[in-house]
Amino acid sequence: MTHPALDMRGITVRFGGILALNEVNLSLAPGSVHALIGPNGAGKTTLVSVLSGERRPNQGTVSLNGRDISGLSALRRARLGLTRTYQLTALFQGLSLRENLLLSLVARDQPSLSALDIFRRRDKARHAAEVEDFLNRFALRDKAGEKPASLSHGDRRRLEIAMALASGPEVLLLDEPLAGLSTSDAEALVRTINEGIRGRIPILLIEHDMDAVFQLSDEITVMVNGTVLANGKPDEIRASPEVQAAYLSEEDDF
Repeated sequence: MTHPALDMRGITVRFGGILALNEVNLSLAPGSVHALIGPNGAGKTTLVSVLSGERRPNQGTVSLNGRDISGLSALRRARLGLTRTYQLTALFQGLSLRENLLLSLVARDQPSLSALDIFRRRDKARHAAEVEDFLNRFALRDKAGEKPASLSHGDRRRLEIAMALASGPEVLLLDEPLAGLSTSDAEALVRTINEGIRGRIPILLIEHDMDAVFQLSDEITVMVNGTVLANGKPDEIRASPEVQAAYLSEEDDF
């Protein structure tokens, strides 16, 4: 039996008297891109925080490849391969892009090491080919010797995702990867995800750009006020009267 890559059952979160998430179910199939959409306040950020282990729900379970990880910390989940992009900005701002990618590869091979030990044990020769492959795939080769602070926003986002992949994730949580990008940078990143990642690693995508969501996703979950309004294939979501009434017809929701 094939387990979902990621499975959430009955996730409920309360902030005092406020019900932020109400028995939310979400299942991410192996190799698929599953988008989570909804307006601000829908509960998306809270749900992702529960997934990554940063927030404990009042009730419900989270499973990774059939293993219940509900009681594990964010660090333990990350070491099992549940990777959230914003957590993987450059480990060392004073090092080059090439060095930062190298550190992600060392962390992948020796996940129990501390950040300091990762730095000490890096071996340029051992991972040289993989580093160059990531630089090429993410169009960063000509900036390989630069430091992250000198990059454009689009280049930093590509570096972040390249480092996430270099860490060897089982599941990748892409939390608004297109936010703040220019049109050309956003289009380039969508192509990179579509051509270089999609189908290889299951992705949970949280994104406000509906064109990108419909282009990349195999399945979409729509949330409103902490509950799931709809779940289905992109064409089903696009054609849903409920979703049309709640979101897609309103200019300022996304």
